[in-house]
Amino acid sequence: MTSSNLDQETRDAIAALVHRLRQRDAASHAERADVEPFALEYVMALRLRGWRPTPAQARAVWGPPVGRGADPGKHADELEAAREACAAGSAKLRTEATERLS
Repeated sequence: MTSSNLDQETRDAIAALVHRLRQRDAASHAERADVEPFALEYVMALRLRGWRPTPAQARAVWGPPVGRGADPGKHADELEAAREACAAGSAKLRTEATERLS
């Protein structure tokens, strides 16, 4: 991931940390801040600017892919029953319409 892919706030936080690290590295060994207080100071500065840690979200559970539709060979019986039901319903509607017109 490059820094250009990040939002402005993240780029600003990285730039601030790089600046602080360079200042710390330039100091003599005797004047160099201890690691833990240095990190604490940086996190407190982020919090003063409004940064707040958030709990991680649980990953969404997705079921496995189920294919690309019904397999006519696998569902031939159901398909034939549905065709028969449609034909019967169509015949019934035609009969009712003929009776109303008579």
